[in-house]
Amino acid sequence: MRSLAAPLGALVMMIGLGGPAQAEPSDVDTDFLAALQAAGITYNRGDQAIVTAKMVCKFIAEGKPSPEVLEGLKERNPGLTTEHGTIFVGISARSYCPDQLVQNAAGGTP
Repeated sequence: MRSLAAPLGALVMMIGLGGPAQAEPSDVDTDFLAALQAAGITYNRGDQAIVTAKMVCKFIAEGKPSPEVLEGLKERNPGLTTEHGTIFVGISARSYCPDQLVQNAAGGTP
């Protein structure tokens, strides 16, 4: 689990850091951020929340179990509840890697 926590944590920690301006978000990005807001999940920078969501999908595609991905998020965001972390992972998957949801539903590796 440590191997997941460091890279994911580094991305999550960047959510609050300043940086260069980013391009306008795509429709998928806008829908993702709106879904987070609707779920009551707050973030400091939308672009970093998007990067983190895409990294969640990368870890899922690499075969990391969802509970391990969730623990990586929570370790680097002590204020993140299990409920909100689970919702974040779910919204990330629905937005950026829906193919992984189909694979998981068919009994594949989460």
